[in-house]
Order: sequence, then structure tokens, then C-alpha cells
Amino acid sequence: MPRLDHAAFETPDPDRAAAFYERVLGARVVKAEGHPVMAYVGPSGFAFHEPGGPGDHIGVRLTEEEREQLKQRLDEAGIEWTERDHGIARGVFFRDPDGRLVEAITYESGDDPRRP
Repeated sequence: MPRLDHAAFETPDPDRAAAFYERVLGARVVKAEGHPVMAYVGPSGFAFHEPGGPGDHIGVRLTEEEREQLKQRLDEAGIEWTERDHGIARGVFFRDPDGRLVEAITYESGDDPRRP
């Protein structure tokens, strides 16, 4: 069953943004080379990218089977999508009717290995 995985934002200072959520919400901050700075709050997280990343978006976690079914439904609906390999996961990016960017993400291990 799909579930909310993360909310991603571009920021000129990902470390500062994550530190804010750590200080105010008690988030657990995780940094990994080549990935956004993550601030985990419970089972979800905030992903802070430097400008030029994938853009502000909402990530929904799916199984591999669900992600493949989603791609088929997007094709059938004529909705454009792109797929990106994150190394630890694969994401399908598409826009909702109001133009919001959505990522359907599937982690290779079944769960985000950086998550607490």
C-alpha cells in the first residue's frame, strides 16, 4: 500500500534547513554523499536538496510491483513521467493536475537504509 515517504525542498543551505527541523521537531538528521540532507520525523522525512536538484516534490513509497503498475496507469492516462535511479532507490516523477511534482519511490532494500 502506498504511503507518504518524504517532502523534498530545494534550499541554498540544506544543512541549515535540516538543523532547524532537528532543533524544533527533534528530527534525526542524516547526511550521505550524493544524496539530499534528510531530517527524519517518525516514519517520514524532509529531504533538503541544493538548488538544481529534482525540485520541490512529495515522495510516496511504493513496492516495485506497485511502481510498475503506476507507470502503466500513467501511460494509459497520457501522463508524462520520468524515472531516476538514486542508487538506493528508483523514483518515478510525474505531475498532478495542479502541477505539483510527485515521486513514487521504491527502495532496493524495501526501506530507506538511512531511516532510523
